[in-house]
Amino acid sequence: MNYIKSPLKEKKQKPNRRAGISGGEPAKRKRKTIFSSSAGTAGSSGSGQYGRRKTAGGEKKESVLATVKPWKVIATSILIGICGLLYITHVFSTQQTLREVQQLENEFNKAQRLYNEQRLQYDRMIGPKQIYQQAQEQGFINAGPADQIIIIDP
Repeated sequence: MNYIKSPLKEKKQKPNRRAGISGGEPAKRKRKTIFSSSAGTAGSSGSGQYGRRKTAGGEKKESVLATVKPWKVIATSILIGICGLLYITHVFSTQQTLREVQQLENEFNKAQRLYNEQRLQYDRMIGPKQIYQQAQEQGFINAGPADQIIIIDP
């Protein structure tokens, strides 16, 4: 069998630009210690600003404020004002509802306290002590404990 082989593609790599500059040696302009001073520590660009690239052609960006239109600022402030007004209205209605809930809770507690007092009086009226006292007043005699043995004659 014959196999068809495709030609190998060469990898496209960018050339190493740093290899030609220093030839593999450390740069001579850099400081070796933090205490030594050197005049050429400003970087390769010489601008004194580390890590910043120069813009192509030296053009400056337009100001961000110039792109904001006045009608957008007015519309945004009106929208924020409406949202604030809605929030304040919501807060006041929530406070009013809280006052109503607290008033109803106080009324409920008062009604429950009156109910408990009436229930206590009723329980005292139908309790065993009251029943025995009323029975004695009407002439009944206490039979004693109810666990007596009753014997039936045949």
